[in-house]
Amino acid sequence: MAKTLVEKLAIELEAIDQIYTTEFANQSRLTRDPDQMASLAKRTQAVIAQVDAIPVAAQGPDLVRLRTAAATNLALYEGEHVAILKAQEVGPAFESFSTEATSANFVFARYGRHFAGHNRATRDTALLGEMVDELKQIDKRMAQILSEKKIPEFEKDREVVRQNLAMYQKEIELIEAAQQPDDADQRASLLADLANNQFALYQLHFAGEPRVSRRPALLMRIVSSLKKILGEMDKLKAGGFSAEYNDKNSAIVKDRLATYEAELGEVRKARQGTAMSDIMGELGGAANKLFDQYRTNFADKARTAVDMSLLGGICDRLGEIRRQMLDLSMAEDNEVNARNLEIVTEQLMMFEGEYEAVAQVQKKS
Repeated sequence: MAKTLVEKLAIELEAIDQIYTTEFANQSRLTRDPDQMASLAKRTQAVIAQVDAIPVAAQGPDLVRLRTAAATNLALYEGEHVAILKAQEVGPAFESFSTEATSANFVFARYGRHFAGHNRATRDTALLGEMVDELKQIDKRMAQILSEKKIPEFEKDREVVRQNLAMYQKEIELIEAAQQPDDADQRASLLADLANNQFALYQLHFAGEPRVSRRPALLMRIVSSLKKILGEMDKLKAGGFSAEYNDKNSAIVKDRLATYEAELGEVRKARQGTAMSDIMGELGGAANKLFDQYRTNFADKARTAVDMSLLGGICDRLGEIRRQMLDLSMAEDNEVNARNLEIVTEQLMMFEGEYEAVAQVQKKS
């Protein structure tokens, strides 16, 4: 039986992807053949050209989906071709610096989601402080790489990191000032909102999740933030503010604090009693759950109709997993973790890009 055009093109795309998976995925760019990658891109362009030769009204949903998949793959192959050429031009320093630059880009994306365009009074200074610490470490490692080999393009990337670092440090000061309204009632209401934000953070990252795959430092940050908020609530009361809702909010924060501190102990205990290789495996499983959640809620869905906050949460949670995988890779070489880290990084880049695309579409509509 003769195959339809859709079937033929799908077989060709699958064959191209198989070559990419076998010859390029999770491989050092220093050892890859850029001409072969260019060939994969050319074959993918040919698939797109065959689809585009058909009038749009006659394409049908299967061809539309196939073209979308081909365009996504083409962007990957073309980007990878450029990266391979650059890596082989620069040498071994490229991959180390690329890892740091990618980590910095993820910090920038997180800033865009949680701080840019938001009311400063409602923002989480502890989160921004952690991002400042991340950029400081990235800048330090970039400086070390550049001390061994001066590369002008890398110097520019490091300067972007330093500029954002300075901006974030200044932003912390502005947020802290915005969170000190003179009116006691406004202050109490703001503290309640800030506490609710920490509760939501716990629900997103910890509730119902395996303790072994959770980052203790994140829960420590939540606990520290709630202690600060509780102190400010108590200070209001000591200063003569006697609103009943403030007392109730204070009691809720105390109760959650006790729960979270107990959970922190359990998370630490679970991780201390688990081999590092098993922790790496748990992180891989946690990442797969997020990939499934993305496919269910966003794949083949109209950008105007999807839930941006859900997508942002997936980005945040996957970013936490990548951070832990990266930290573990610095402590111990593990082939499975290295492969998982590569996959998670690629998926997170795609999710972050999709978040930006959804934001643009929904802003227009």
